[in-house]
Amino acid sequence: MGLENSGKCPPQFIFEILVAHGVRTYLSSNESLDDVVDHIAVDFSELYDKADLADDLYQGVQRAMVFLGSVEVDDVDLLMLSFIWYTVNYESFALKRNKSPLFGGLLKGRPKSEQRVFFSTKAIKDFAYGLRSGRAPVKPSDWSVDQEEEFKPIFSILYPKDEEAQGA
Repeated sequence: MGLENSGKCPPQFIFEILVAHGVRTYLSSNESLDDVVDHIAVDFSELYDKADLADDLYQGVQRAMVFLGSVEVDDVDLLMLSFIWYTVNYESFALKRNKSPLFGGLLKGRPKSEQRVFFSTKAIKDFAYGLRSGRAPVKPSDWSVDQEEEFKPIFSILYPKDEEAQGA
């Protein structure tokens, strides 16, 4: 990592997407949690502070897994993919995300929020409970990451072309 990325962190909603992706990857692979978050941090090391990202991703995925283990979820992968869709398209249950200003600032590093792990876990919990109560919107069955043109810089790193074609 170069010094130019020192202290640079992704926006909170991008961090939440990375945590959800980390959960999906960890549950679908034979890799350790350390390896999963290290791979994600390395993939994003040209944009963000790798050490900070790896440490916080580890804590975020770990906390999300504790929550998911405490509730009954039929399909965790579908829940996490739905959470990614929701995060891309909504700022809250009632407010759609305005994607037009994202082109310039989506990848721009920001100062680290010391509470970003807590907020990511809270966002996943709120979404899961929102789905259960019918307040959260449900991911369309035909949605895939390649439909999100504004998020292509993030998704092209998370889901290389061969995975993207499969709908992630």
